[in-house]
Amino acid sequence: MPGPRATVVVPVKQGAAHLPALLEALARQEIDGGLEVLGIDSGSTDGSVAILERHGARTLRIAPEAFDHGETRNAGAREARGSMVVFLSQDAVPAGADCVQRLVAALEADGRIAGAFARQVPRPGSDPLTRRDLAGWIVTRSEARTVFVEDVARFETLPPLERYALSAFDNVASAIRRDLLIAHPFAPARFGEDLEWGYRMLRGGYGLAYVPEAVVVHSHARSARALYRRNYLGHRLLGRLFGLRAVPDLLHLLRAAAGGMAGDVAMLTRAGAAPALLLAAPVQAVAALYGQYRGARDEVLGRPYPDWA
Repeated sequence: MPGPRATVVVPVKQGAAHLPALLEALARQEIDGGLEVLGIDSGSTDGSVAILERHGARTLRIAPEAFDHGETRNAGAREARGSMVVFLSQDAVPAGADCVQRLVAALEADGRIAGAFARQVPRPGSDPLTRRDLAGWIVTRSEARTVFVEDVARFETLPPLERYALSAFDNVASAIRRDLLIAHPFAPARFGEDLEWGYRMLRGGYGLAYVPEAVVVHSHARSARALYRRNYLGHRLLGRLFGLRAVPDLLHLLRAAAGGMAGDVAMLTRAGAAPALLLAAPVQAVAALYGQYRGARDEVLGRPYPDWA
């Protein structure tokens, strides 16, 4: 009996708050050939596994310490029965019945494309800074794009920020050919397995497609701790892949922090934000910038990752 056209792989950890909406949206997907849902749970204690099973998803269980952003997704691809593997974060909810279909169709339209990724819109009620942060990333744009690298040697001479932008790929909502991912799996990663893979695929002659017609609702509430950790890990990766140092020294850090605090407070004030957001904004701005600075610096110095990573 032939398998489904696509397998949706969802890494899960304490996802009970968002999984019902995600799984209900997947049940409404309209895709010729059908899809299956495969959840990979890494030690949830909030009923996530029961929610997955109640909605008919296949479920793999792994130990929390076995989770890896790259290897866990590779395991999902190996278990997938579909010829296309669609990756979704547990809190990324498809906004329409055609989200999976559009991602898969982008791959099937051109055999040279290795992966396609979707547009993200912030959750209703997201604060102005959350919306601004998301808007700075390609995944909010309305224009489709497909990137190929015809001359790898020339590509490598481009400025770091330009190479980074061209290599963008986002596993919050993406689709990849299963056979290609088996042949070219994600690297083991604490963070950024999607960007590293996209960069590697471009250099290997494949293309990356951004499909804004495929939409998911996804954003995270801000906290100083989360901003620091995300930016630390992200900018270690950007330093390693592209030699990018967005905040290269303490002087730049101090200047950026001063401007960031003032700008964030002004944006929230204009939006009539609650006092709690205004009080948190300066700490969040410093944490985000310090994460960029510290991550790139530790990568240059070859320092080990902190225990929390």
